[in-house]
Amino acid sequence: MGFLWFLVPLFLIFGLTSIVKTVRNFIEHYLSEFLTALGAIGLTVVDVMSESDEKFLGDDIAWKEAWVFLLITFGLLLISAIVVGARRNLHNRTVQGEIDKNQKLKEEIKLYKKEYYNLCSNNILHLFKSFYTTGGERISIYKHHGDHFTLLGRCAMNKAYNQASEYKYKEDEGLIGDGWVHGEAFVTGAPQWVNKGKTYIEFMRARCVISERRLKKIRMKSRSIYVKTLNDVNTAANPDGIIVFESMSPTKVEKAECATLISSSEKALLALLKDMSSLTTNLNR
Repeated sequence: MGFLWFLVPLFLIFGLTSIVKTVRNFIEHYLSEFLTALGAIGLTVVDVMSESDEKFLGDDIAWKEAWVFLLITFGLLLISAIVVGARRNLHNRTVQGEIDKNQKLKEEIKLYKKEYYNLCSNNILHLFKSFYTTGGERISIYKHHGDHFTLLGRCAMNKAYNQASEYKYKEDEGLIGDGWVHGEAFVTGAPQWVNKGKTYIEFMRARCVISERRLKKIRMKSRSIYVKTLNDVNTAANPDGIIVFESMSPTKVEKAECATLISSSEKALLALLKDMSSLTTNLNR
């Protein structure tokens, strides 16, 4: 019978989609094309058999009597294919539009972060200009976020040491973590990094919790370091952040000098830290 021409392939297709997930996913993904192909094949068969006296269904209905019904059925199938395709294209355009907007937003956020970083770095230079005497000094400010520290800004006269870092120190990692726990951390007389830095690594790991791998990746192998928490005593909240004074000289960083510098600029420093951390938090949302 003629209708079996359509039923058998349909049963095979639906059977495969029920059993084989790959086939089902393929048809769902290309449903518009599948319906178009099905409609086109059906209309072609109807056109060829429209004048035939062969039986289509039972002994009463011939092809030439059923062709109008079949024409409408496969025509509707093609219309359905157009609708499905249009909806998919609309969805794809919407998704792509959102992707483009998100990408643009990410680029803007990246630009804003860079500008905020530069602003913070310029303020560090303005507040602590007297600290820079040999060209081997650097000051960095970190904000505490959850369980790690985010670099807000840094300033060094040597360009090799002045680059921003995306690395986020854990709150118990390195001298930063030690300073966070105890309020401050101070190290002088670190050996110079030579060859593979064995003596430097041993010296630093004896004084704080930090991996050998991380020490090797640090660009500035500082030999004297002072870390101090920045805390607004007018609030009961945790310290606002950390400031790090460091130098390539084993004796350049002096605890008393750093404490005096921080004390003389404390209000401006806390205001800068709060403003910068607030902006950074909003951008990270």
